Amino acid sequence: MTTGLVLALSAGLMSGQLGHTVGAAPILAALLCASCFLRRRDVALIGLVGMLARDLVVGVSWFTLVRLAGILSVIGIVTAIRVRPSMKSLLVGLLVSAPVYHVMLAAGDWVTHTCSREPWTPAGLAATVASSLPYFQRSLLGELVFTSAFLGLYTLVGYLVTLRWPSLIPSHEAPHHL
Repeated sequence: MTTGLVLALSAGLMSGQLGHTVGAAPILAALLCASCFLRRRDVALIGLVGMLARDLVVGVSWFTLVRLAGILSVIGIVTAIRVRPSMKSLLVGLLVSAPVYHVMLAAGDWVTHTCSREPWTPAGLAATVASSLPYFQRSLLGELVFTSAFLGLYTLVGYLVTLRWPSLIPSHEAPHHL
């Protein structure tokens, strides 16, 4: 639980410090990697607390609700596809969840007029989604980098923990039957 809170606050604060134009979303990477090792409840905690921490740094607005809905969709996706601690599984998780997340953000932007001021028409929605494509491309690359970094960090921490406490390494011996 403490690890989840630390990860959530770290991802949220990093995301708050990186500007919108940078296109980096470490919260998605944190969710993907956390889903490999933590319980669903902790993954949800990381996502929700991370998003709220980010918005407390940047500023809470109606778009906060859009981001929370996007994060809840990512949590649902990584839970449904059962992301595992391999680069292939994480890439699949990223390639499925990132577009959903970013389309939700674009649609939410269209509804709230946070960045885009397109009219509330189907053409306005299409224009808002189209204008978000460069941001999506940059963020996908950033999410890939953060996912790789978080997977490496989780692996390193797990290795160091088992060095300190070898009894945590599962035994592969066959169970003894009576």
